[in-house]
Amino acid sequence: MGASGQRPVDWDALLLQSSDLVRSEAAFPRVQRDVLQVEQYSQKLRARAARADATAESLEASRLLAHEGLNPRKLTQALQTFELRPTYEDVFAVETATVEEYLQQVHEMISVTAIQEAQQSAVAAFEDFMDSCMDSEWQQEKRALFDSVAPYSTSTALTPGPSPGGAMSPYAPRSLPGTAPGPAYRGTPLGTLGAARSPLGAPLAAGNLALRGRAAKYAEVVCRMTAAGGAGGQGYSAVQEFAVACADESNGERRTTMLRVWQVLARLLGGVAGLPAAARTQRTEALLAGARRYLEDNFTAYMQKVVATHRTQAALGGSPSRLGLVNAFLRVKEKDRGALDFDQPGGVDTTWMRIYCCLRAGFHAEAAQVARSVREVTTPRAGASSDLAAQLAAWAEGGCRPLGGDAGAHLAAECDRLLRDKAARQRHAFSAQRAIVHALLSGYNRGAEAVGKEAPTFFPTIEDFLWFKLSLVRPEGRGASVSFAGAASGSSAGVLDVYLLSDLQAYLQQYPASHYSHNGKEPLLYVVVLLLSLQFRGAVAFLAREAATRDYRLDAVHLAICLHHYGVLDTYAADAGAGGRGVDIGQLIHRYAKEFLYTDPPLALEYYMLAADAMGGSVQVKGQLLRELLVESKAYGYLLGSGGAAGEGGALARFIPDAAERSRVLEAVAHECAASAQLEEAVELFMFAGRPRQALRILNQRLSDAAEPAASDAARGDEVAAVIGRGNAAAAAMGNTQDPEDLREMEAFDLLKSIRDMLAASARGDHTRTLQRLGELPFVPTERFRLQLCASGVSSLHPAVADRLPAVLLAAAAALAAGGKGEQLQTLVAFASAVPNRISQAVYQQLNQLQASVA
Repeated sequence: MGASGQRPVDWDALLLQSSDLVRSEAAFPRVQRDVLQVEQYSQKLRARAARADATAESLEASRLLAHEGLNPRKLTQALQTFELRPTYEDVFAVETATVEEYLQQVHEMISVTAIQEAQQSAVAAFEDFMDSCMDSEWQQEKRALFDSVAPYSTSTALTPGPSPGGAMSPYAPRSLPGTAPGPAYRGTPLGTLGAARSPLGAPLAAGNLALRGRAAKYAEVVCRMTAAGGAGGQGYSAVQEFAVACADESNGERRTTMLRVWQVLARLLGGVAGLPAAARTQRTEALLAGARRYLEDNFTAYMQKVVATHRTQAALGGSPSRLGLVNAFLRVKEKDRGALDFDQPGGVDTTWMRIYCCLRAGFHAEAAQVARSVREVTTPRAGASSDLAAQLAAWAEGGCRPLGGDAGAHLAAECDRLLRDKAARQRHAFSAQRAIVHALLSGYNRGAEAVGKEAPTFFPTIEDFLWFKLSLVRPEGRGASVSFAGAASGSSAGVLDVYLLSDLQAYLQQYPASHYSHNGKEPLLYVVVLLLSLQFRGAVAFLAREAATRDYRLDAVHLAICLHHYGVLDTYAADAGAGGRGVDIGQLIHRYAKEFLYTDPPLALEYYMLAADAMGGSVQVKGQLLRELLVESKAYGYLLGSGGAAGEGGALARFIPDAAERSRVLEAVAHECAASAQLEEAVELFMFAGRPRQALRILNQRLSDAAEPAASDAARGDEVAAVIGRGNAAAAAMGNTQDPEDLREMEAFDLLKSIRDMLAASARGDHTRTLQRLGELPFVPTERFRLQLCASGVSSLHPAVADRLPAVLLAAAAALAAGGKGEQLQTLVAFASAVPNRISQAVYQQLNQLQASVA
């Protein structure tokens, strides 16, 4: 009995009866319908039977609870009304005594959770970024690989990958995934020499890789500079143009801008352009004079600013003279000392202040005018005041170089006396300006250092200190000395040492860059210091390497170009500031030039030629760089033109106008390509360089290597045909030459063409044509009397022909065996045995088998 009290139905018997009824009454549709209804009823009843089983299980559970003395109905009610009431200990940990501590723990847990989630988000973002970078690099490498293995075809356009975009990349950010990329520089490699050559298209409109800001302006200046005379030309004012290129660039909150750097360099190089490179002393004097003039003009502008700020106190007047400007400046600076002597008789003596300020501002005539009113006697001789005026005039006329001879000795002795005269110092305050003027005129560096110790605040800025030190420098490298009485050591005679430019540079290099740049806040200020002290290579190195100048990598490249243009980079051996000795100017320019390889080959050529010139300008260096440019950019038509080295020459002719030199450079590039297994490029360059024999030598080897594969693979027939076509063009370029080397290459080319036809005919089974081509190969004997002569002549065969000798012998032996020519085949086998170094054992065995088959 089931759970419902009904008798169970034997469904299997019922289904069996239904099946029998269907088999017996299959013709009646009504019976079929009844059977379907019975099956549906059976499924419903089985579902009810399953639920009845679940009820049976619940009844058994109730019996078990009753056996244990539990009332199932009350237990169900208790569970439905159960309520969980946690205690204080359940909520708070044992070590937590108060609600505040519990909340603190909750806060810490929330903070830790937030930190963990942030770390997970950061890690996920970093992994996504690295995946995108790797995908981008993989795409670039894949594109570069496809470009490198793409066959040369005039119908195939090669599209190089994007620019590397390094630290100095001048390009705008690349397009995002999904956006249309900008066009790349497209071009087709050149065909054979005999065919008409069309140059590559116009330079690229860079699209999303366009130059921006100063990079574009600098590039225009470089193009104009190279057009005006190349890297060594002096007829173009490059430094002025570079300054104009960044005139409208802001520098954020920094006061020292790149424009100021170019302005400083313009003042330095202003007097160098007309001087020959060999006149080193004159060039150094011109550079030092330019540095001093810049600092003097800067001080004059400072005095004008101070006077303009304190107009009432300065009392400058309507149309002041230069001496009036100095007086007005001193009225402001010395306002706490009362009336001055030039305003009120008996006032504070400012004679030496005015002389120093006039010298500092470059007002030499005014300094001599003030010197005529000097009250104290500066030397033991009479008429000293007039002597000082004359000495100032002589100092100015001599290019502001320290005076020598007796005048310099007396001035140095007077400076020394002022430093040692303690009694005078007790009567009057120590006049630092007076001692400095004497040290300045005599070039007395030890006296200047002593003044610096007496008055540490005398040089308030680095510009003041640099101006004074530059005025002490003697540009000539001679170790001359001046003897004078009353040396600082107290002896009766002393020696005035010469202060050289290298001494100044070594002193400045004792301090780090942060000492001159306000702790790194004004990095370009240190560049100005390096330029003013003629440490040009150090300035370039500082801009190109230091972390503080990472925003000026572009400027470092063009600063190096400008300095090389004026020929001042390698003038001074002591120029090692900021690691200047280690910076390679040529490599710096070359690294920047590589940014334009794929996007703008014409601009890349400009920088590549500048880099080659900075590396020495030798044919080998130009060849190496030109090879890289040609192979990477594929811009043969634009760079080389269509007329070869002796013809138009393309854009390269502008940098190497001499056809002979251009031919040597292209030949060097071709040798580099051949050594790097870039045979296509080597052939083209040899043809452009007017060296068809070298081109034919490469084509002979290529034809020799492709002859056997092409015989069995018809798909390589086009490759062999292209090689033969270019070989014909090279042979035609040699014309009716009588040079033995030319004739040897041309003979080898003809033999290889016959060998190629012979091997192709042998692969087709055309033995008649094989024997015809065999007759065109004089180095293979078929007559007995020629055996020894041909065997001895194998050593003089062209290497490309000798490489195919085993294949030729096998093809000839097969044709002779098929024709039943046993005697000739015997001669061929004897020839193979006479040259064992050329024929392998396997080939020799095949020849013997063919001979045996004929016998």
